Amino acid sequence: MPARKLAETDAQILALHHHVLTQCVAITSSVDTIPPEMVLPEMRERWLRELRQAVVALTFVIERLADGDAADREPSSAAEDP
Repeated sequence: MPARKLAETDAQILALHHHVLTQCVAITSSVDTIPPEMVLPEMRERWLRELRQAVVALTFVIERLADGDAADREPSSAAEDP
């Protein structure tokens, strides 16, 4: 099965990077500056949803990089089969 495609262009990669970074920084700043009792359940749910989406995006990138790194170091078993 082919690997899932992350992005078609450098612009999409930059947009992913910007979105993930911006969301994480904004949420971290809010968590650090807003007293816990003032965080509405809706805000908490939105933050959790956005952070989970960021984790999913980063997981795909990490796995792809790790797979590429492993492929560079080790010959594939398919190449060894006669």
